[in-house]
Amino acid sequence: MGKLERYFDDVARIRAEGVSTNGWVTVVRGHDGDLKVDIRPGMLRRCSPDEVASEIRTALLAAVADHRRQYRQLRVDYFRSPMGVELFTPAESPHGERSRP
Repeated sequence: MGKLERYFDDVARIRAEGVSTNGWVTVVRGHDGDLKVDIRPGMLRRCSPDEVASEIRTALLAAVADHRRQYRQLRVDYFRSPMGVELFTPAESPHGERSRP
């Protein structure tokens, strides 16, 4: 197996995880692209609908940022350059929440 094939295999195996701003939600993107969303017990009772949406959003964005970070690192590891892959930095929302990288 050549270097390019190993690179594509490693890209396909990326597993990314993101945790919401307040830690209520964890999103895992498996190597197959499926998303697993875990919500801590009690969140739906204790949080408003807007807070629930914000928690899910920040966890998803954190997972995307983690995936991009890992993908970029593979580019550096294999090709010594991240050219063409910028880090994903979610813009701040109107409510002021940001995801954690």
